[in-house]
Amino acid sequence: MSKRYNDSISSKMIAGIIVIVIVIIVVGVVSYNYYRESIKTTTTLITNSSLQPQTITVVMYSGGGANFLNKTVIPMFEKEYPNIKVNLVTYPYSQYFSAISTAFQAGSNQYDIVLYTHGTAYQFWPYLIPLNNSGINQSDILQGAEADGGIYYNKTSNQYEIVGELFGSSFYIFAYNTKLFNNTLLQQEFYNEYHFSLNPWTWNNWTQVIDADQFFVSHNITKYGFLIADSASDKDIDYSFPAVYYWFYEHNETVNGGTSAGIPGWGIYFYGYMSSNSKYPQIALNTSVGIEALETYKELISYEPNPLQLPITYDNLPDILGENVSPGAFMWNSQIDAVPSNVSKYIAFAPLPGGYAEPGPTFLGISKYSTHVKAAELFLQFLTSPQVQVLSSVPVSKQAFNMLISNKSLPLLVRERYNATLIASQKAYAGVGTGVPSQIPTLSTYLDNGIFSYITNQSNNAQEIMNSVVQKWIDALNAYIS
Repeated sequence: MSKRYNDSISSKMIAGIIVIVIVIIVVGVVSYNYYRESIKTTTTLITNSSLQPQTITVVMYSGGGANFLNKTVIPMFEKEYPNIKVNLVTYPYSQYFSAISTAFQAGSNQYDIVLYTHGTAYQFWPYLIPLNNSGINQSDILQGAEADGGIYYNKTSNQYEIVGELFGSSFYIFAYNTKLFNNTLLQQEFYNEYHFSLNPWTWNNWTQVIDADQFFVSHNITKYGFLIADSASDKDIDYSFPAVYYWFYEHNETVNGGTSAGIPGWGIYFYGYMSSNSKYPQIALNTSVGIEALETYKELISYEPNPLQLPITYDNLPDILGENVSPGAFMWNSQIDAVPSNVSKYIAFAPLPGGYAEPGPTFLGISKYSTHVKAAELFLQFLTSPQVQVLSSVPVSKQAFNMLISNKSLPLLVRERYNATLIASQKAYAGVGTGVPSQIPTLSTYLDNGIFSYITNQSNNAQEIMNSVVQKWIDALNAYIS
């Protein structure tokens, strides 16, 4: 799985689409429940016999998802539906988005199904057809991740539309070493000192995580506390900070306005409501929500290596966790395969404190220029079915998760990981927006650099840092949306 926000962006595509970005805004208070429930779908299945022999082309960047399609899904699909052949085209990640941008701008029908990510959602939406009536069983799809880039508000039709089908999603959750956490002596010692359980499933806030950090480090049980990514240069702050921030956002209705997932398209860095004459909702980063999250994030990092000397990154976290120097880590569940086996065999998962997760989704959408729409829809129906998803390393089907959890031929700990991921995924709302210009790297860099200066003690006033970040965002948004 690639990191969540390392998507390259075509400047021409941005310029051409920004007007459409603005129509994502919903005037007034937007209820997330209304947003979800207002999506009208059908599950009418398309039959192979109704389609003429044809070939559909799927395009994506090279990697694990492409391998899954090429080696598993496509052969199964073509056997099941011999009238339809599937041509898979891949580009290196660094070339992918500009190549698809060029094809879209030219109105090319060479690609029927295209892959996109959370961070490039607003670029792709204008070129994709609605999938509300595609026959896909949307109630079986992991909704928190699906909402984080697969759905947008169509101002013309006054409806939310599914334009991207969840293809895969890692979840940023809690990994912990059961050799330590299942130790009855440590459990009792911890309870006697802190008066709550050492079981991470019972933790309700980040203060309890910090208490556990203090326990393991001060008692010389481990060298470090729980690992959490802290590198600005590698864009790791882009996903680790929102995971902490979301807890404070969810628990502050003055800021979230009763919409704990934020306004669809804008996410949790903005107030959960906006006035009718606003171009965008008010930025919330310099409120008590952002300040408390920043202070908490810094305290968590104080129990791991100095970021100036050994930053914790997406790439090195599994190896450092494998050195047995930490009781656990906050990480993408898909990273478990990169943790050395001497430690991974003891690693269990739990939701983030308070019972939530951060999604890292990718999507497949059907190009509005496709001349094979029905066949493409049939392919997406097949791909998202539980019978196929149970074979994926990152399932998107709740039924597939339950099939894996009940499969007793799998090791117990593996089944428990699937169970933890499924539970955490039901509240995977720690996303920072998909349809807003704040995803442009130059804007997110303001926040990354400000946070990094604070956690490394180059700047010590959290309020001033967030005020500066917010002002830069306001200036950039005003110029961009004017």
